[in-house]
Amino acid sequence: MSKSVKAALVANGLIAIAKGFAAFFTGSASMMAEAIHSTADCGNQILVLIGQHQSKRGKSEAHAFGQGKANFFWSFVVAVVLFLLGGLFSINEGIHKIMNPQEVQYPWLIVGIIVFAIILEGGALRVALKESNSKLKDIFKTIEKSSSSHILVVLIEDSGALVGLFILAIGLGLSIFVHPIFDGIAALMIGLLLLSLSTVLFVELKKLIIGESLDRETIKKIRNLVKEESNVLVHINSIRSMFIGSDEVLLIISMNVKDDKTGHEIEQDIKELKNKIQKTFYQHKLDIYIDVFEF
Repeated sequence: MSKSVKAALVANGLIAIAKGFAAFFTGSASMMAEAIHSTADCGNQILVLIGQHQSKRGKSEAHAFGQGKANFFWSFVVAVVLFLLGGLFSINEGIHKIMNPQEVQYPWLIVGIIVFAIILEGGALRVALKESNSKLKDIFKTIEKSSSSHILVVLIEDSGALVGLFILAIGLGLSIFVHPIFDGIAALMIGLLLLSLSTVLFVELKKLIIGESLDRETIKKIRNLVKEESNVLVHINSIRSMFIGSDEVLLIISMNVKDDKTGHEIEQDIKELKNKIQKTFYQHKLDIYIDVFEF
């Protein structure tokens, strides 16, 4: 099981309890929105763990290429949960408080919860960045390029949670020193933030579910490797690929070979090519099939 998912689950569980406690005593709409946000995140991490467990069942007669795409499905469910439970509820809470603004009680309790949550969310995000071999400044690029659905979910949730806490802090300050209506406005903004995050998840997971290929640059490198290393190659007909799980790729290479080569020579050449491709592109778990035609 992914360390980043387990770290996020523990962090969000503690944060959800703390935020719920604070929302009950302070009456803050934005804190209630954040409590719902963290509770939804806990459910999301459980769904991701279910997907990871199912994806490891391996190949079978019913699933010839394994069940790696279970990760993509359950992560897609996460996007739906984030949209329905997190975003829509927070928007509803925000609109209600904007129409009926109330003074926030015990504001220093909220400040304490914000600091507590930032520490835990920051730690969980640090674990996710380490697991994805990424840095905070490259987080958007990592989200766009990653084929690990659990990394996508954790990075988007944790970074979104930190932004939500920032909105909560500003809303709290304005509601205390300017007008209580800003508490409701902050809750509304947190809801819109969650809808935006779920939309990003929808877009990224849709690409994986319908069969996203390796990027063009990687395919180009594979093509060049085959041309340089093969002793039987005449022409590469096509190279096709598809993600069948988190960092799991089905790779199919079709090529013409010299008609004066023996079956044993062709077989050895293919075996060596597969090994070299696997070693060169070690960041992916490749399921390689090479189809040959005599020319």
